[in-house]
Amino acid sequence: MIANGTDIYYLIDSILKPRGFVRKKDTYYLHTLECICFFSIGKSPFGGHYDHVMGCFVKAIMKEKNEFPKYYKSHLKFNIADIAGKEVVKKVFDLENKEFVKDERERAIRNLIENYLIPFLDDISSVTKILKAIKKYGDLKYYVVSDLQDYLGITVE
Repeated sequence: MIANGTDIYYLIDSILKPRGFVRKKDTYYLHTLECICFFSIGKSPFGGHYDHVMGCFVKAIMKEKNEFPKYYKSHLKFNIADIAGKEVVKKVFDLENKEFVKDERERAIRNLIENYLIPFLDDISSVTKILKAIKKYGDLKYYVVSDLQDYLGITVE
């Protein structure tokens, strides 16, 4: 049963590390040939909720060549809630929400990671895949920074 942030990180480590992710503080990184994909999670200063973001850096246009760049400088950011639903995700990552019993929260987090996070990060793991992902996830185009828009040759209206 997840009781605190340490438990959340332990669960996420057990899912992502075997898939090649490396954790640096609150952020998990996966390097591909063209991109650095990430998932960052951290406790909100406003309660027991854990905020999170996922996205990528395109290596060809990175200004700072850093193996583990700060997620807030990424070329593309999205949220699991944008795919899986805001209410569900908010409940699952809110440790003050006591409606979960036994291992229900762990199963829900595992489901979100395995069925939404990992497939999404795979969908943005190369330039070609990012172009397809922008079509697949309708609102994603609004979360692409201008440097990446220029590199991909796309416009956001």
